[in-house]
Amino acid sequence: MVWVLAVVLFFLVNIIIVWFSRLYITLTYLHSSDRDFLKLELRIWKWVRIKKEVPMMALDKEDLSLKTKEKTEVGNKNEGEQEKSYTPEEILNRFQSIQDLVGSVIGLHKIVRRFLRKVRVHTLLWDTQVGTSNASMTGMICGGIWSVKGALIGMVSNYMVLKASPEIYVTPYFQQKHSQTRLECMISFRFGQAIFAVLQVVRYSRGNIPKWRKKPA
Repeated sequence: MVWVLAVVLFFLVNIIIVWFSRLYITLTYLHSSDRDFLKLELRIWKWVRIKKEVPMMALDKEDLSLKTKEKTEVGNKNEGEQEKSYTPEEILNRFQSIQDLVGSVIGLHKIVRRFLRKVRVHTLLWDTQVGTSNASMTGMICGGIWSVKGALIGMVSNYMVLKASPEIYVTPYFQQKHSQTRLECMISFRFGQAIFAVLQVVRYSRGNIPKWRKKPA
């Protein structure tokens, strides 16, 4: 009986620890001319880490599919590199699956908003450099970029908790064609908060959560 209680207590303690543990997600995106790089890292505690890198993204002009090379690391173990291709039909199916979910869950926007209030934004850096070799056109584009960034940062500050001031830059290049973007962001939330949000989605889905749309045949 003592051993049974010890095992139960052990599992309860671990569940509580996981429930209150904070998951950190770091996103890095770099775009320079025709080259793109994307890295996503998930970390809980100090020794559990999953990192996914997409060092190459290119658009195939023949079938308009997105070609990628993806690297995955779990802890210190390298899972290798995979080449993947995403056709326009597959990407459309992903968006349609999201629309299906939104339509099937009552008050999904409220659930998402309550969850986002618990999300902390630790760092947010967004640096854009643009040039068209036409001074007036470059000025108009930079003005539009400032407007878009301001609106998005406003949404982030309204829905999430900013722990540090965002670093936002737009640099014009008036005498040459130039395109470069760097986005770095780290957010965190507790596992329990994410689990609670998922349970609410299941509860208010009217027992009919749509399946993820499969790739077209």
